[in-house]
Amino acid sequence: MARRLLTKARLKAAAPWAALALLWFAVSASVGLMGFANDSEPVTIGAHTTQVSPTFDGAATIDLGAVLPRMRLRMDLPLGIGVNVDVQETDARDLNDLITRDALIASQPDGEIARVREVVEQMAVDNAVAGAGAGLLAVVIASTTWGMLGARRRRELIAIMHHDEHRVERRALVLLMAMATTTAAVVVPGLIRTPEVEPPEWRPLAELLPEVRFDERLRDVEVATGFSTTGGIGLIRTAVETYEKSTRLYGDLKAKVIRSAGRIRQPGPDETVALLVSDRHNNIGMDPVIGEVARAAGAKVLIDAGDDTSAGERWEAFSINSLAQQFRDLKVVAVAGNHDAGGYVTSAMKANGFTVLESKPVEVEGIRFLGDSDPTRTGLGSNDTPGKETVGEQSARLADVACEQDEDQRISTMVVHDPSSGAGTAARGCATLVLSGHLHRQVGPETKEIDGLQTTTYTNGTTGGAAYAFALGYTLRRQAQVTLITYEEGEPVGMQPVTFELTGDVTVGSYRPIGTL
Repeated sequence: MARRLLTKARLKAAAPWAALALLWFAVSASVGLMGFANDSEPVTIGAHTTQVSPTFDGAATIDLGAVLPRMRLRMDLPLGIGVNVDVQETDARDLNDLITRDALIASQPDGEIARVREVVEQMAVDNAVAGAGAGLLAVVIASTTWGMLGARRRRELIAIMHHDEHRVERRALVLLMAMATTTAAVVVPGLIRTPEVEPPEWRPLAELLPEVRFDERLRDVEVATGFSTTGGIGLIRTAVETYEKSTRLYGDLKAKVIRSAGRIRQPGPDETVALLVSDRHNNIGMDPVIGEVARAAGAKVLIDAGDDTSAGERWEAFSINSLAQQFRDLKVVAVAGNHDAGGYVTSAMKANGFTVLESKPVEVEGIRFLGDSDPTRTGLGSNDTPGKETVGEQSARLADVACEQDEDQRISTMVVHDPSSGAGTAARGCATLVLSGHLHRQVGPETKEIDGLQTTTYTNGTTGGAAYAFALGYTLRRQAQVTLITYEEGEPVGMQPVTFELTGDVTVGSYRPIGTL
């Protein structure tokens, strides 16, 4: 005769464990959800310090303060999860500068969106862990109390409960009181308080500016109506026009890169392509454009020769976030420039998974790199401030490291920001290729033979089209450039520059082998 899987004895034995599991889940879910709903995190987004808080209204709402209206965009995430971004301090010089800067950053928002998503996900994980811990504590307390009572005392309590003549009435009364208290706590305060301000009405941005043609991203943006909307309509129009100019310029450049892809050399089966950038100076508008160059060339590595920012300040993290998001599928090897100095930029690079060169040989995708960040600190519009060493001292130190390598471990590529930092290594012939930026114009490539070994030096132009230290804008201030470098078995064998002209044209240079330049 077959045995029954579910018997009264088995159910009785499993009941305490099921009760504890149910208790753990109920407490964990309650504490986790409550903590998540009331959590917030300070985050640097664009040019602002912001406070990011999760919501359950299914929208990303941006509160821009008293002068500008709130804006929101539906997110269509599970469980109706949304986010509220309370925009706070900024270092912008005036309101017009702030509006222009925010509009330009908004035209390439992928890096900032990824950063907000990362913060919300981290809050969810943190509160889930806290909820699980609270649930475990509740289980421990319940099981300990159960054990301390003992079987005899539990039987006595059960007997009292079952023999009480009014047990049903008392249970019903307790249940009704609990329900009434809970309902009153949730509903009554909202009923007795009279709101002093009517809740905002949300209108599509296109209704406020019917004369403006909106792209796909802006069509779903809604604006809270009110005084700030009416009074700030001119500022909104300026921001939208700046946004449109930026997306038009960089969109056109990206389209031209796609049309020019046939002129970009494709790597052979044993070759690896790296994309060299330098001196972006916050111009994240160029990131999708140079990303298209990387895709057209089949690049696997991004080499960043520094000056991604203008002053190395915390608010400029949007530039690193944008670069990380655009090249998330590539290995990134980077150094910081003189305008990145201060430590925050290199920390942001490392947080985004970049390989930051720090005076030690590193191998990435079979390429042996050496380099270091610039020792000089230069703020936006300020003079140079010496670091722990001069550029000349850094050049001599890096040359010593490069020349100490064994013959079969020769440095394939040195990456520095200032060409002077690689001069010592180049002069002693201890690296095959020495790359730099800083000058905002192309210099080289120039090849010299030293002791039977060739060394090529090359300075890339400004990728951000920067005339000075700030390049974010809806126009290029000077010719912009990236360079494709081809490697075979870890050694550089050729390079091909791609230049973006002030006229809006894209010039794909000729591929030239390294060593015969």
